[in-house]
Amino acid sequence: WTQGEYQAEAVWYWDYQLPEEKERGLGDREDLYSPGYLTVILQPGDAVTLEAQTGFPNLQQSQLTPEIFAEAIETEQQRLSQIFGWGENKPFTSPIRQKLLKASDQFIVYRASIAGPTVIAGYHWFNDWGRDTLIALPGLALVTQRFEVAKGLLQTFGRYCRHGLIPNVFPDVDGEPAYNSIDAALLWIETLGLYLEATQDWEFLAAQFPVVQQIHKAFMGGTLYNIQVDATDGLVSWDAPGVALTWMDVVISGQPVTPRNGKAVEINALWYSALCWMSQWAERLSQMELGDSARLAKQAQRYTQQAQQVRNSLQKFWNPQLGYLYDTIYPDDSRNSQIRPNAVLALSLHHCGFSQQQSRAVVDLATSRLLTPYGLRSLDPADTDYIGKYTGNSEQRDRSYHQGTVWAWLIGPYTRAWQRSYPKRSLPFDWQPLLAHFLADGCINSISEIFDGDSPHDPKGAIAQAWSVSEVIRHFQ
Repeated sequence: WTQGEYQAEAVWYWDYQLPEEKERGLGDREDLYSPGYLTVILQPGDAVTLEAQTGFPNLQQSQLTPEIFAEAIETEQQRLSQIFGWGENKPFTSPIRQKLLKASDQFIVYRASIAGPTVIAGYHWFNDWGRDTLIALPGLALVTQRFEVAKGLLQTFGRYCRHGLIPNVFPDVDGEPAYNSIDAALLWIETLGLYLEATQDWEFLAAQFPVVQQIHKAFMGGTLYNIQVDATDGLVSWDAPGVALTWMDVVISGQPVTPRNGKAVEINALWYSALCWMSQWAERLSQMELGDSARLAKQAQRYTQQAQQVRNSLQKFWNPQLGYLYDTIYPDDSRNSQIRPNAVLALSLHHCGFSQQQSRAVVDLATSRLLTPYGLRSLDPADTDYIGKYTGNSEQRDRSYHQGTVWAWLIGPYTRAWQRSYPKRSLPFDWQPLLAHFLADGCINSISEIFDGDSPHDPKGAIAQAWSVSEVIRHFQ
């Protein structure tokens, strides 16, 4: 400490009860230790700098001074300025956007086990997740023009493509990644497309196109979890007991809380967008002679035909009575008509297979049923399965996770779907509550993973979530 008087006073608080942990069904008693206290009298304009460490003292370390601390802060500010282009001769960046960009940097890390960059999904208990990384990548690395980071992330995940699937989880030690996701591979193609649109890096496309073809071949021929394309309509389906392969992925006692096996709406919207990308890419590579031109031209034609078939078949998801999209078409061909944000996700992709009239009906209903000041609810409050509070023990919280809980990251897909549906109308969303949360609530200068579905929408879950921050960066100006 740089000023004040420290009084060593070893005090133990035995058997300290933690009521919040008790409610969550976790260990709720600890012994807490206080080593002492620091007394500082501060006058207006004064500052005190403190440093705390655990373990044995480092005798080689320089004594802490305000100058050393100021120098460390300045070094970090210079690093951020170089990354994000703050300072002289650069576009003006508002203070709140600077804080958002700084928050985004805290999720990008280097993972030694894969020898490449990755994204921490959320603090304080998530590691890196494939789905989360790919959803967060546009806001973290494309909007911010960190193209080398984006390229490294895409390379890393593409390198680990197996069975046409992209890993959802990497192990902390030697071992195989987990491939328990149907959307990660399709999100990888979608994100690759956004990267190429931003960079025009066609040599990178040529290097990654074999991975794209591997994904397409696996989906067409069938892969893990009975993931396969239905030959009758061209739509992607899956069917495996006891697993949940979409982002609504909670499983309790071997049973998914939100069963979505069969044909999920956002998965098939991703499949349509992927086929559109592939058609464009095969044609471009053919014209640039970055491969077998004749073969690539034929592939482009085949992908175009497939995309048209899928676009036609996407109409199976249209629910004319509700004016919304069915969430899932089950293996027995029955349909789930619950109002969930997955319909909005289906409208938010680069290539959209639904008409503007249908899109407007979907976003209108999502606005009235799902939109909150902090994002979209995961289920309509009028639904009998709706749970408005994310609280209780682990199982209770898991059951409410996708049954009404608000997800902040969904404000990004909602914004894109609205702008596609109503390009000349302003977004019916006030950013101020979410920005106020960012600045002064939960984890200061970050955005929580989730919020209660019921007002006042208290923040819950991870205190800082990558895709929450990313989607705000992507759309808030």
